[in-house]
Amino acid sequence: MSNSAKNSYASGWLKLSRKLRLIYPCAVCGKTEFTELECHHIDFDKKNNKISNLIVLCKEHHLQAHKNVISLPEVNYKISGQSVTVARIASSDKDWFDSKSPLKIISNLDSKIAMEFRKSHVKGFIKAQGCNLYIGLYHNSLLVGVLGFSNPDYGTYDVLMKADTTPSEYENSTDLLLYVLRTKEVQISLENKFNRKINTAYSMCFSQHKVINRYRKHAEKIQEKEVKGGFNLGYLFQLGTIPTLKAAKAEFMQKHKIL
Repeated sequence: MSNSAKNSYASGWLKLSRKLRLIYPCAVCGKTEFTELECHHIDFDKKNNKISNLIVLCKEHHLQAHKNVISLPEVNYKISGQSVTVARIASSDKDWFDSKSPLKIISNLDSKIAMEFRKSHVKGFIKAQGCNLYIGLYHNSLLVGVLGFSNPDYGTYDVLMKADTTPSEYENSTDLLLYVLRTKEVQISLENKFNRKINTAYSMCFSQHKVINRYRKHAEKIQEKEVKGGFNLGYLFQLGTIPTLKAAKAEFMQKHKIL
């Protein structure tokens, strides 16, 4: 193949690269920030988009790979079942939940996708540039929930939860998202991101009432302060109390009597 042919990307490259960078960190240093990641063709042939020929690298290690000054580790990438489709128009069907479909999470969701989802389904507390980790919950290849986390700048909490957003058209979808929040998978994703042990997530929110109904069975209310027009409420979530996504789904289905 000529050099000019190798220098042009194959069709579908941008979509494939995006998927891999959403799912996998830098294979050399473990960096997870989506904007710092690039996808490298191991044989330098931009037409060869076989998964076995691709590796996710941060910008620094990508440059070093092209200079042949580092050795690349072996990776085993899989992208089946992962999608970045945003559920723009949710079904109004109350039976949206398919009991046979597994739940999936993407632990390093692109902030642009998270914000787009937030604008379509206003709920929760996502603020622009307010989170340094977004987690997306997937069902049937649609993004049906977003959680956002940041380092605490006050208090003794391990992380702040600054987002819980789902489409209101999906009945009980927020409840499902909060079951998922309590799983070991989410806890591990947070620990990998922030490089420390994480057992609790704290959420501060304003309400006209003394209780946030969607949090009531998932978290402990540890702060209540009356302010003009309502209350500032603080809730503490214990993470890792549900072992797997499958177990979270089972608890959710049992609670809502879904067969």
